[in-house]
Amino acid sequence: MPDWLKMFDGRLEVQPPLTDEQLAGIPAKRGVVLLAATQGTPIVLLTAADLRARTRTRLSSPDPDERRKAPDLRNITREILWKLAWGHFEADLTFLELACAVWPREYAGMPAWRPAWFVHVDSPGACPRFARTREVFGGPGRYFGPFADGRSAERFIGSLQDAFDLCRQAECLRKAPHGPPCAYSQMGKCLGVGDGRTSMDQYRLVLAKAADFAAGRRKEYLDDLRARMKAQAAALQFEQAAATKSRMERLAELDAPAYAHVAPAEEFRFLLVQPSQSPRRAKVFLVDRGSVDRGDDLDYPPRLDQVRRALEQMARHVAAAKDFTEPDRWRMGLVSHYLYSSDQRRGVMLRWRESMPAEEVASAMEAASKHVRWKAPAPPRTKKVKGEPGAPPAG
Repeated sequence: MPDWLKMFDGRLEVQPPLTDEQLAGIPAKRGVVLLAATQGTPIVLLTAADLRARTRTRLSSPDPDERRKAPDLRNITREILWKLAWGHFEADLTFLELACAVWPREYAGMPAWRPAWFVHVDSPGACPRFARTREVFGGPGRYFGPFADGRSAERFIGSLQDAFDLCRQAECLRKAPHGPPCAYSQMGKCLGVGDGRTSMDQYRLVLAKAADFAAGRRKEYLDDLRARMKAQAAALQFEQAAATKSRMERLAELDAPAYAHVAPAEEFRFLLVQPSQSPRRAKVFLVDRGSVDRGDDLDYPPRLDQVRRALEQMARHVAAAKDFTEPDRWRMGLVSHYLYSSDQRRGVMLRWRESMPAEEVASAMEAASKHVRWKAPAPPRTKKVKGEPGAPPAG
């Protein structure tokens, strides 16, 4: 028996034609369902808001007047396995865990999301430049993200290129310092490393400074630009002052809401508080890059002692040594997918830091309660005493 069978909560043997009586053994709750053939051979893995209804639909008789893209699995399905999950994020995480276990070589094409977009730069590398990538930690250098999509990553890079006069063409860097001057260099918008106007060593220093800015170390560089602009204006160098102001405006774009979650990839650490089976309970997920662990449940309204315990669990999770594997990119992609999703689906997702107070988590839970539908227990009813306002009349 394969080990992944132990990961499921329930298992039901069926025979075609599938009847409502057979389906009654499947819970009508959210989760992940696996349809299997004889001897437990897996066929297809599905997420479902209602496991029973999803299974019924997937194994129903096709409408003769409707083109059906999905293959007819009624006559080959012999087992139905399921695992419960109480929220959108938990269902997708469960789907990924099961897909990796059941199809360790083929799972990559199954999730509805992709690995997250990051921006990569390797200043000491042979071709030092910023580039977007989904292969986070795929090689040496620094990674920043996540981004909602590839276009956001490109715009982020464009702001850095304009603000630091970076080279925009990889071919120029490969030919440096013996290449022809590019159009940006001729316009004064590139340092000219390709044609040797700036040495490669000098260019790497500028690129490293741009990477520091992308990582959040911004105050010193911005203060320097403000002082430079002030000095240029005082010296009546208005054209240079305008150029410096334009540079600062481009850098200000990196503070846009679209980049609110962008940080060094090694700081991809989040505390997630998600729906549970009860409106008075919440599930906790601990994210350290691609490693996702489960913490102890929390009550709602939040209790600070429970939240502090969750933060302690998160600290231990971060401190534990972990190897980064290919499935970790997909887990980071899943977390990123929910970071940029709607309030109703996102739940509470907070970037973790060592000094995070429990009150911050509790406040975030309160703010999200109307979307997550957490509910405080109703106050106890008190019996009215005769003669008090609102009490029934005596006699």
